[in-house]
Amino acid sequence: MMRKRTLKTSLAFALAAMLAVGVFGGCSQAEPEQEPEATPIVVAPEPEPEPEPEPPILFPLTGIEAGDENLMHLRPLAVKIENTPESRPALGITHADVVYETITEGGITRFNAIFQSDVPEKIGSVRSARNSDVTIVPEYDAIFVFSGTNDQVWAALGKTTITFMEEGSAKKALYRVSHKAAPHNLYTDTELVFPRAVEMNYPLDTNYPKFLLFGDNDTAALGDENDAIEIYVPYSGSMFNVTWKYDAASGTYLRFIQDKAQCDEEDGTKQIAADNVVALSVPYVSAPPVPNKGQTYNLDFTGTGSAIVFRDGIRIDGTWRTDGTHPPIFEDAAGNPILLKPGKTWFQIPNDIGKIAVTTGHPAIDDPEIAAADASSDAAAEEAYRAADAADVSD
Repeated sequence: MMRKRTLKTSLAFALAAMLAVGVFGGCSQAEPEQEPEATPIVVAPEPEPEPEPEPPILFPLTGIEAGDENLMHLRPLAVKIENTPESRPALGITHADVVYETITEGGITRFNAIFQSDVPEKIGSVRSARNSDVTIVPEYDAIFVFSGTNDQVWAALGKTTITFMEEGSAKKALYRVSHKAAPHNLYTDTELVFPRAVEMNYPLDTNYPKFLLFGDNDTAALGDENDAIEIYVPYSGSMFNVTWKYDAASGTYLRFIQDKAQCDEEDGTKQIAADNVVALSVPYVSAPPVPNKGQTYNLDFTGTGSAIVFRDGIRIDGTWRTDGTHPPIFEDAAGNPILLKPGKTWFQIPNDIGKIAVTTGHPAIDDPEIAAADASSDAAAEEAYRAADAADVSD
């Protein structure tokens, strides 16, 4: 029994040994080495792009920040303002964003003053419309206020979509003052103009504001001859000829007439100033005669023509153009845009912009030819102006 148990035990050990040395299966194989786990590559997410800054909300006729988008959609108010010696100083005109100065008749100039960013409570003296307004006003989609006009201009207005009110339809929005003689004493109360416009079914805002174009120009190539320290704009005589003097401290041109600062009646000391003075070449076409009236003119502010833009004490020559649905756009001789300085713009429309005199450095225009021309024309100009003003009973 003992032996049998020993044999079985020996067989068991032998079998274990054979298994250990691989008798049943040839060469022994080492356990395959496990490849190390790959370290995952972590890709950082692309950073979110910085949001584009919102474009600033600007007043469309000054290029100055408005803050509230609703303000840029307010419709402008265009007011026909007188410029005779008897009517001066005008009230509220320093608040206008844009002013056009044109000859009416007898050498008299009048203003079409356009208010959008800053509308004063009172504006005057208000006088009659002219043919020039028929193409100026639609470019700004303005509500037009005037005192009256002649049959020819009434007919032209009737062919447009201009929304307007005159003395007959304005009710209390136009009123007479006692400190000036008629017809120089008609004023408008803007706090009543807009409610009256609503009564007349005129919209007070627009989805499509009309813009002038503002920004910086590349003027590096311009020489000293383009400096414009003073601008002399001849209209008809010293009562209406204008001088603008550049004030470097404010960066604006200050307006003078008859060698005196032209101020606002609002406080009597606030001088008219413009960030841009722009001379436009627009043909004066004699209108058909009106019985017992002075010679009036038709001016078409659509199309194109020569222009001179004065800003920052510099003169830039070029052209203007518009199809009549927006304010004029300006380009230089190479077709590059001429941009306006943000602020107020005065458009000067003499009958010949080639006669505008510009000084580049000295403080006052002292041209003997200009002085002689003014002196010789003053008597005739005053006589024509007096006759024309007396005949203007359309307002």
